[in-house]
Amino acid sequence: MTIQDWGAIGEIVGAFAVVATLGYLASQIRYARLAASDASRQGRANGVREMLLAVLTSPDYRHAWAKADRDGEPRLRALAERLGVTQDEANLVWNGCCAWTYLHWAQFRSMKTPADERELENIVGAFYSITPMSTVWNHDPLIKAMLDPGFVAWVDEVLTRPRQE
Repeated sequence: MTIQDWGAIGEIVGAFAVVATLGYLASQIRYARLAASDASRQGRANGVREMLLAVLTSPDYRHAWAKADRDGEPRLRALAERLGVTQDEANLVWNGCCAWTYLHWAQFRSMKTPADERELENIVGAFYSITPMSTVWNHDPLIKAMLDPGFVAWVDEVLTRPRQE
């Protein structure tokens, strides 16, 4: 073999190494993009939750919001009647349920494995069966309207399955 033959072999090996490196970089970029998307989604969910927690912890803010949201009054009155609580207590329950649904939405959108889905199915199946959460989920039109339709369909489907104790 001549030096030129060895050079040609080296070029072929180098070309394969470049292709392998580009494949590896492409997969790393894909995973980095997924991680950034998950972080962004979780950040949005956290921001919404923080606003909802402000409503939950501030009677003045809650009162001002309820006063300004004239369309919300009939909805909260109907929810209060279903739950057997005052309108302010219904507002607290509603905002608490919204905070939970945004947390579960972020988890749903970040699921990567069947184990992730089973874990969230267990949480949703149990938690959304509790009276405050099930009442808001099943009878308040606004909560589902604010969420991703795919998540809403998934939760509704999970709730139709028999619970395993």
